[in-house]
Amino acid sequence: MRPLVAVLDETSLGYIVVDMRGMPVQYLILLLAVFLLGAPFSWAKDHFHQPSADKLVRVATLTNYPPFTFDKRFAENVQLETIPPGLDSERLQGYSWDVLRESYHEMGYTIQLYIYPWIRAFDQVKAGKLDILFPAGFNQERASYFNYSKEPINHVEFLVYVRPDAKLSWNGLESLEGKNIGVLRGWNYGLEWERQTRIVKYDVGEILQGFAMLDKGHLDGLAGYELNFDYALQQANWRNHYKKLPVFDFTDEFAVSAKKNPDGQKLLDIFDAGKRRIVEKGIFYKINAKWQGAGVQETNPERD
Repeated sequence: MRPLVAVLDETSLGYIVVDMRGMPVQYLILLLAVFLLGAPFSWAKDHFHQPSADKLVRVATLTNYPPFTFDKRFAENVQLETIPPGLDSERLQGYSWDVLRESYHEMGYTIQLYIYPWIRAFDQVKAGKLDILFPAGFNQERASYFNYSKEPINHVEFLVYVRPDAKLSWNGLESLEGKNIGVLRGWNYGLEWERQTRIVKYDVGEILQGFAMLDKGHLDGLAGYELNFDYALQQANWRNHYKKLPVFDFTDEFAVSAKKNPDGQKLLDIFDAGKRRIVEKGIFYKINAKWQGAGVQETNPERD
């Protein structure tokens, strides 16, 4: 048996150890063919899988916000995906994601999707490190550093959940003065809620965490988005039931970009144009039909 003698050969595929001594000519030809065929594929992978910089939008959002943005069942916990037109996320699903994705894809844009906790997603876009945050409600503080899309993405209504035995005479938000009310950390509850300084507002990280604290008596109520919170309870097969106080406010939610981002307004305008196109083509109404069972209310496509 001939001893193997390794020769180090540098090719476009990297460093490869090859035994060249005593090798039949047929094997040499085959080896050469592998190198020649491999190099173009390696080059193609490096060059054609990169999205065009002028047709790329970097989007940040949260998960655990059903039915608007939430994880697919058994999906891997990836934080970054590149999604060209015609493809979907491996992880994210939801009504708002469908609206945003179809709108940008309609305009030929590839989406770099970053899935973060809401506070991190918010801060990354606010700092101009990423382009678009969605879905975001309007308030005056945010309007000082964010530009908003003209087209809404979804609609939410705010109310407070209490235990069934709660003895509370509702007379507006003033009825909650002195009460411990859970709120989702970093979420928007509207201007009327912000004005209430006598409500004890307790931050919670997740919807179901808030309901668990309400069950244990750590909270007197949980302020939430009705559709999202109802959907989360339904999907979790939550055994306990709650009384809902009347809706105290509502808002549409939008795509936003930092005012300091030089491309931000342009990318919002592109979203608006794409949203109008998917309305004209009927794609938007198919999205509404798809999520109708989740109680999604159709946002007004004619809004200025």
